[in-house]
Amino acid sequence: MKSSTNFGGVECPVCHMPTGSGQHEQQCGRGATTEVIQVSPPECTKRRGAENHDSVEAEAFPIVSAAHEFKTPLVVMLGYTDLLRNGQLGPVNERQREVLEEIQQSGQRLQKLIQDLLLLSELRASAKSPQMQPETEPAEINEDLKQIFDYWTGRARQKGLQYRLSLPEGNPRVYVDSLRLQHIISNLIENALKYTPAKGRVTVSATQCFWDRRKAQSEFLFNLERRENRKIKNAIRIDVSDTGPGIPHEYREAIFGDFVQLRGASSTGTGLGLAIARRLVESYGGLIWVESKPEAGSTFSVLLSQIR
Repeated sequence: MKSSTNFGGVECPVCHMPTGSGQHEQQCGRGATTEVIQVSPPECTKRRGAENHDSVEAEAFPIVSAAHEFKTPLVVMLGYTDLLRNGQLGPVNERQREVLEEIQQSGQRLQKLIQDLLLLSELRASAKSPQMQPETEPAEINEDLKQIFDYWTGRARQKGLQYRLSLPEGNPRVYVDSLRLQHIISNLIENALKYTPAKGRVTVSATQCFWDRRKAQSEFLFNLERRENRKIKNAIRIDVSDTGPGIPHEYREAIFGDFVQLRGASSTGTGLGLAIARRLVESYGGLIWVESKPEAGSTFSVLLSQIR
């Protein structure tokens, strides 16, 4: 850690200006209050985020090559099925329409599996070759969360759930691709809606907070920052909470693995949703974890750096 003789202070880890300088006051002093929420992810989550996840055996990935070939014919099949089901190629009776709906639903599940496999393959390649990471435009948290929340409103109404959204003030942004952010949160909301019983509650919220990411800085500097109330809103925590059955403690890390499904989970799942969400979050330097109590619901949390 550098020190400054010009201003007689220690360099601030946030703005990199001496703590006694006017530049530091302008950068970090404004809005600094004792009310800033500090988030401390579980230690196991921090360790997991620093590891290289290659839990899927290489033998499983020849299917990814085949997935590319499946995409186009599957789209054609789903298109014709939709035309038949809607009677645009001739009249169909009720029983035929039911069969066509089952075919369409099965095709859509297969399409989702193909999309997940291709995305998982892309994320694995990006992790091994950082130069493959594309340039990212900042995502606006409130706008993106509102869009994806609205997308699942119909499903929540069908189950009679209390479905709520809580957004922070202002216009907080993060360096995460907007579509990838929506993919992460959509997966968490879909799972919450799926496993929460009728008349239950699903809540999506975002909070500006302080995230101390320093690994090996002196205890002196940390105490100095706390003593001077220099905690700032440098991160966004997104929570998706439900009142579902909860997740046993022994599975709270395992569920983020590739192709992992809990006993009794929906047979329509692939076991890839949370694994992909985890890889996406960690590819942007963030963390994801779950807090849960059996029979008392779960809260999945995503922590991302905020653009100041």
